[in-house]
Amino acid sequence: TAAGAWHGAVYTGEYKEAGRVAVISSQHDAATPEPSRVDSVYGWLVEAITGLELPAGTPLLENALARQLGVSRTPVREALQRLEREGLVQRSPNSRFVVAVLSERDVHEACDALEVLDVYLFQRAARRLTPAQGDTLAACVEIMRTAAKAHDPRAWAEADREFHATLAAAADNRMVADLVQQVRRRVQRFWLTQAVRSERLEGCSLEHARLADAVRAGDLDAIPPLVAAHIAHQRESLLTMLDAAAPLLGGQTRPPSRDGQDSA
Repeated sequence: TAAGAWHGAVYTGEYKEAGRVAVISSQHDAATPEPSRVDSVYGWLVEAITGLELPAGTPLLENALARQLGVSRTPVREALQRLEREGLVQRSPNSRFVVAVLSERDVHEACDALEVLDVYLFQRAARRLTPAQGDTLAACVEIMRTAAKAHDPRAWAEADREFHATLAAAADNRMVADLVQQVRRRVQRFWLTQAVRSERLEGCSLEHARLADAVRAGDLDAIPPLVAAHIAHQRESLLTMLDAAAPLLGGQTRPPSRDGQDSA
């Protein structure tokens, strides 16, 4: 979390997570190849954005980030450009980088993609799952249930990440898994905020439990409807957030609808 504040387009203050900043600057010296620095900055920004430390609409100034992370502007710029391609960062009207906001079209496109890709990954995982991976899924579900009852979204999100990482490892299709991860990152931070506010975490934990049972049982026919129901609830939560929580999205009004026409 930032200890300072963003005023317009200028950030003032230091990040509280000084340890993470030190990791980037201390792991690299002047001879470190630039790609390694880019990966480090990229990883830091992904964690900060998906962990809601940098909310939607937050300006991302190259100079400020370079100073905080102890690197030059070049790896910061390249990391931001990479995140822009992945949809976590976008350009503001004055062409400066900001943490991406979410549109109705983004919600529909992301959920449509996740429904198709998750069915594929879950069914593929069901055919290849090892007993140890099955045990990991079950353990993740229990952690999610406990975290939901305790209203602990951070612990819930960690278990959710391990749940999906385990399925991706079992499915063993790295290209599809990477694509799913990119798409999920674009909406998960918004969904988690809305889920906590609407107390949806317990219901979502139950959906994960049913999916885990189907995968562990190798029940390929049960997976598509379970995934569809899960994604439908996610879609509904995100659209509700767009209607009710415009300030969370940088104070913007509801963006254009899915078909590209302005919302009524």
